[in-house]
Amino acid sequence: MPVLMVTGLDDMESIHRAYEAGATDFITKPFNWLVLTQRIRHMVRESGLVDDLRRSEAKNRALLSAVPDAMFRIDSDGTILESKESKDFDLADPRNQVTGKKLYEILPLNVAQNTMKAMENALDKDTTENLEYQLTLDGTARHFEARIVASGQNEALIIVRDITERRRGENALRESEERYALAVQGASDGLWDWDMRTNAIYYSLRWKSMLGWEDGEIGSSPDEWFGRIHPEDMEQFRILLNAHLEGASPHFEVEHRIVHRDHTYLWVLTRGIAVRDEAGKPYRMAGSQTDVTDRRRAEDQLLRDALYDPLTGLANRSLLMDRLEQSLGRAKRSKNETFAILFLDLDRFKNVNDTLGHIAGDKVLTGVGRKLQSCVRPGDTVARIGGDEFVILLENVTDLPTATVITERIEHNLSQPMNLDGQDIVMPASIGIVVASDDYEKPEDVLRDADIAVYRAKAAGRGCHVIFDPSMYQKAVALLELEGDLRRAIERQELFLQYQPIVSLETGSLVSLEALIRWQHPERGIVSPDEFIPLAEESGLIGPIGEWVLRKACEQISEWQTSCGSSPIVAVNISGRQLKQSDFASVVNQILDEFGLSPDCIELEITESVLMDNLEHTNAVLSELRRMGLHLSLDDFGTGYSSLNYLQRFPMQKLKLDRSFVLRLGLDSSSPEIVAAILQLAKGLGLDVVAEGVETSEAASLLREMGCKLAQGFYFARPSDAESLHLPYSGKEARVS
Repeated sequence: MPVLMVTGLDDMESIHRAYEAGATDFITKPFNWLVLTQRIRHMVRESGLVDDLRRSEAKNRALLSAVPDAMFRIDSDGTILESKESKDFDLADPRNQVTGKKLYEILPLNVAQNTMKAMENALDKDTTENLEYQLTLDGTARHFEARIVASGQNEALIIVRDITERRRGENALRESEERYALAVQGASDGLWDWDMRTNAIYYSLRWKSMLGWEDGEIGSSPDEWFGRIHPEDMEQFRILLNAHLEGASPHFEVEHRIVHRDHTYLWVLTRGIAVRDEAGKPYRMAGSQTDVTDRRRAEDQLLRDALYDPLTGLANRSLLMDRLEQSLGRAKRSKNETFAILFLDLDRFKNVNDTLGHIAGDKVLTGVGRKLQSCVRPGDTVARIGGDEFVILLENVTDLPTATVITERIEHNLSQPMNLDGQDIVMPASIGIVVASDDYEKPEDVLRDADIAVYRAKAAGRGCHVIFDPSMYQKAVALLELEGDLRRAIERQELFLQYQPIVSLETGSLVSLEALIRWQHPERGIVSPDEFIPLAEESGLIGPIGEWVLRKACEQISEWQTSCGSSPIVAVNISGRQLKQSDFASVVNQILDEFGLSPDCIELEITESVLMDNLEHTNAVLSELRRMGLHLSLDDFGTGYSSLNYLQRFPMQKLKLDRSFVLRLGLDSSSPEIVAAILQLAKGLGLDVVAEGVETSEAASLLREMGCKLAQGFYFARPSDAESLHLPYSGKEARVS
């Protein structure tokens, strides 16, 4: 650009210096100011400086307009020399602009004073000062930030920015952080935050204290967490965690055990969710850890209550059936996967309960459970399915001998006495064995067959084992059908009575009769009492059948008294179930009254085993019956306990010597001695004795010689119906020599 220099004509040295400085045009004195002015304007136009200046000013105005901040140029005494305000900070009054005013005229006094003080510091130190203040504009409180920059010795530039929204955001963030901190402190869950870029995990104070540690005692390593997980739970933990990190699951959730500081394990529920980048790769994961130990313990207890016997701790029926079903499934899939079932029913356990009490009975059951567990192999299942019944599931039993060996081991173990409060108790069991095959479809069928085998073991004399075979099932089905027929036998009048005489061995005359029940089955003909009476006992039908027998016997006695003028005493067998009835004595009295009979025309026969069933109650009922005037006799004497204590205790008048002793008379040397001892015992107690099962004259003679006065058996007369007795019976038909 041309440079104009003005100098005098005689100042050649000045001209020379100007030329050296770059001047291209000179005006020398004297000069004309008008000409000078025109010359300068021409030079400016020629140089384009005006256009550049205008463009620069336009650019600056555009830049300033784009800046949202308000700007003020202020001199050292606080006068606003120039202002550029914004929509967020508009102090201008259309009637009175802020330019030329003092700061304290337009700002609150304290704000103006702080601004002036900051401006003085900026001018003195040639630095930038920052201020924050709050103003109320249009009734709204707003926050502003001011930067004061020195722009000369006596001036400063103030840049004002509205930071209201920023402050609100900061306050909201701070409140959120405070709420989060309070939530973390108050939460029962432990929190964790895993930065996968640094592989560091933040564990909350609660997370650490849940495991028994203080805040500074656990670092940020992932091993602080993963290294404490129970080894058995680690595989599932990693599978579920990797599934979530790989995007296969929307969130991570797993229950696992984690070790506490005291070396016990807690059950915890861990939840979490990953944060992913734009490529879907997780870079952060956060979640919680909840202590669920109490819930798991409660669930485990509920499960244990549902699957285990509370008394013995053994598996119960539900768990047994589940495992049995699994064994059946394996057996069907593979011929090598076979198993066996042992069904045990304790013998005489009821006697322990009745004599020693239920607490002692519980101890016996617990002891038996321990013995059974000691006899089986790992993987076998010992279950108590109710009462005194136990079942053992033997896995991988390929043949019957293996099951038999284990059974014999159990029998030997059970034959060893258990010490119960200083008293030795032996508790044998009847055992049914089933070696399963793939023929079975349901676990119930296997258990059914084992139960059938147990029933056979009990019938065989107890304390032994019986191996199931299919014929037993057929017989069981036949018994079930027979039970159904027996239930309808009374209604169909298929039952009837026969009477067998009891005679005097001295005179052969009739002394009394025993009423014996018979069953005329419509298809099978006469069914032996030995076949259906045990069935009636087991099914509970013996109660109504026994009452029917007593009623029919009383009815017959009444008919004899009407037709013959008198009647012999009739003995009627009474079952244990009848004696358990609280009103049994009343029922007997009612039947006697119904037929107008005296109690002394009836004799009630009770077996020894019935006496032992609930001693106190039985004795009370028998004593009441005796007070009523009925005769009482002890049937099948010698086959049960045969205790003097019981003979003295109960109000019996007669003993019936079991036919097993009588049938052996003359066949072995011991039988006469036993019979003689019983007769001597009865004589000492003032009891009559009836010898049952006399079938030969030799037996009758021996009995008479030993002092037995009464006898009953085929030698004298077979049981017959009432019409065949031809009462009054004279005894002449008796073949007593």
